[in-house]
This record gives sequence, structure tokens and C-alpha cells, in this order.
Amino acid sequence: MASHALRRTRRTRTAVALAASTGLSYGGVESGGFWEGKTRTALQALLHAAALDGRPPAELFRWTLDPTAAADAVAILTGSTRAATGWAESLEAMIDSDPKTRDSIWQGVSLSLSALADPRVLDAVSPGAGEDFDPEKFILSRGTLYLLATGAGAGASAALVAAFVEDLVEAARRVAARSPGARLDPPLLLALDEIANLSPLPSLPTLMSEGGGTGITAMPVLQSLAQARDRWSENQANAIWDAAITKIVLGGASNSRDLQDLSSLIGERDEFTDSVTLGDHGTRSNQRSVRRIAIMPPERIRTLPFGTAVTLLRAAPPIVTDLRAWPARADADQLKTDRAEIEALLRTAREVAQERGGRVGGQAAGGAALDEFVAQLLHLAVQHLQLGADLGDD
Repeated sequence: MASHALRRTRRTRTAVALAASTGLSYGGVESGGFWEGKTRTALQALLHAAALDGRPPAELFRWTLDPTAAADAVAILTGSTRAATGWAESLEAMIDSDPKTRDSIWQGVSLSLSALADPRVLDAVSPGAGEDFDPEKFILSRGTLYLLATGAGAGASAALVAAFVEDLVEAARRVAARSPGARLDPPLLLALDEIANLSPLPSLPTLMSEGGGTGITAMPVLQSLAQARDRWSENQANAIWDAAITKIVLGGASNSRDLQDLSSLIGERDEFTDSVTLGDHGTRSNQRSVRRIAIMPPERIRTLPFGTAVTLLRAAPPIVTDLRAWPARADADQLKTDRAEIEALLRTAREVAQERGGRVGGQAAGGAALDEFVAQLLHLAVQHLQLGADLGDD
């Protein structure tokens, strides 16, 4: 029973991440939160049915395209003693609802797994024998996982990557709960570079506030707070910012509201002004006045030079920090060698993907979409790897 409940929890977390990728709750859609909730409920039932009956991702994708095809999922849930209570009835009610409501729900369902329309993406999430990934075993083996994804283009797979990360986080929580002190040792680091460019992680606000207590450290890297507000909500973006123990602020921001807030957060200092007044008969009067001014006004924060940051650490005063580019590290030569190997590996993967893309379906359009996806992946990886070297050379 415990293992069945565990699997249902994983389906729910995956469904939450996939539903969040639709952007219904933050994209200005009327009653978006309601439709995202319906999408989440339908997805968790479809995922649960596919897992119970061992259906491949291609079958799951077929269910998301047509609500009438999802009747198979209802039959699976109804006939299985391991199915979650009420999930079959909930899915059936959505399928049998009036056409307008049903189509609105299924629009979100199909959108959440639209990446599977790309043959290469579908192939990547259809593991062969011996290719299964167990997140708990991976965490216990103290491995390192690198995820690259694109949030735009024909091969956008950001939603699947977000769902994968959510599954990994849920597994880390379970492992931590069974560990001494309910903490992971060594801790798990989630280095979420440019996370707002992908699908929003629904659990990130909670992770920022309580993840450290279980040994799960989240390190999101954002272009701006406005970007966080756009991907999450105003309150959730504020929660992410407030829960960050260490905040590292770089120059270049241009949102006047955020710059003013940062200036206020850094604080004020006393500025002394001396003045001399000459009287009619040559008398001299010296006066000193004190006023409070910002330690770092908004324009000063915006124009912070490259390699300089302002670090806000818990209750400590602001720290002006000199950053060190990775080419200045002692192991820079090894890092450059590793970068060259990764670039070569990615180029080889691109050539293989082009060859396989030509064989999948035999359609030029499919091959072009595949090539775009792999090209974006290659560009993203090389861009991130090259950035440190370029800045270091400057």
C-alpha cells in the first residue's frame, strides 16, 4: 500500500509541473487557475493509468490529443485494484462533461505534453530495456545530473524537464525523511540557472523556505525579479526572494521599482554637510548638518562594474563582492579541456540526431524540427560554457 501511495504522489507532482507549464494560471487567462487545476487533475489520472497498465509515452500522448481516446484510461483505472480512489470517476466526469468545458480542459492537457509531438522528444522519454532512471537510487549514489532544455521552438521540452526536476525533488524529500536528522548528507544542490526561461517549478517557493532544513539547497539564477513575477505570481516571487538566505545582485538591471527596493534594502548612511556663514562685521559661523542618504542609490546599483556584486547575507550588512571568473581558478586548464570535450560530444550528438531524424517518419518537416531542437540544445550548452571564458578574457 505504501509503495502504491508513493507512486500516486509522484504522478501528482509530475502533473502539477506539467500543468504549470501551460501558463494558464499566470498568463492572463480568465479563470486560469481553475482550468490549470482541471488540467492537473486530468493529467495525474492519465499518468496513473499509463503507469498501472504499462502503456508507453506514445499512448499517453494519444490520450492527450483526444478526450474520447482517454476513455481507455478510465477503463484501466476502473478495472485496477491499485488505482487511486476516485480518480477514474473524476476523469470520466471530465470526459463526459459538456463539449465546451471538456474541450477547454483538454486544451490544457494537450498543451502540457505538446513536446511529445516531436519524434525525438518522444523517443527520449521512451526508455528501452535497462534505461530506466530511478531518482532515489541516483540520489543515494551521489551522482551529478545536467539538464539542458529550451523553452521555445519546435522542440520545446521545458515542461518535461520541469516535471523531471519535480520528480527528483520529491525523491530527495523521501530520502531525507528516512535519513538521520531528516536531512540529506551530503546535501543536494539544485543549481537552477535561468530557471525562469523554462517552465516554472511549482515547488520552488516552498523549496526556498524549507528545503535547507532537509538538505536540499535551491540556487535559482534570475535575470530580474520582474522575470520571477512573470513566471510565478507576485506573492510567490516575493516568497522566493525573501526566503533566499544569500542574495547576490549584479549590475545591469533597469527596472526602477526593483532598483529602488534594492537601494532601500541595502540601507542608508549619515551624510555630514559643513557650512560657513560670514556675518556683516566679519564674524564667522560654522554649522554642521546631518542627513540620511542611500548607501547605494538605484543608479549606482544599475551601473555596478562587471565582476562586482552586492551580497546580502541574512542580517549582515551589505557586502560589496569581487567575483572571480572561472578561467582564473586553479583548475581552469582542466575546465577548458572538459569544455572542449563537451562541445565535441554535443556536435556528435547533433550529427547522430540528424541522421536518426531523417529515418523517423521519413518526412523533411520532422527532420527540420528535430534539427532545430538539437541546434538549440547545442547553442545553449556552448553559450553557457563560453560565457565564462569570454568574460575572463576581458
